[in-house]
Amino acid sequence: MTDTDLFLLALATGAASWLLRAIPLALLRRPLRSPRLVAFIRTLPYAILAAMIVPDGFSATADPALPAAVSATGASAGLAAALALALLGRSLPTVALGGVLTAWALQTLLA
Repeated sequence: MTDTDLFLLALATGAASWLLRAIPLALLRRPLRSPRLVAFIRTLPYAILAAMIVPDGFSATADPALPAAVSATGASAGLAAALALALLGRSLPTVALGGVLTAWALQTLLA
């Protein structure tokens, strides 16, 4: 990939990000009255984040030096800890760090 391709890719990503933020502001001139639509808009970022993170959570801890059961157990425990912290209303960095530390600690103990 050339420097020009990378520049165009960064430009397109920035434009897409800007459009996703600008279009709702331009189209929604008055407050939303539908409680369902408001709830959908408020929970959409969490759903997208979960869809991006959860599948990788099961394979991110794969270590060739560890048995597969240990890696899977660590990954599952990390995801469970992250889910528990998220349900308790903790911030995103706290949730991420809690999940990572739990997976690491369990893998270290079991290995």
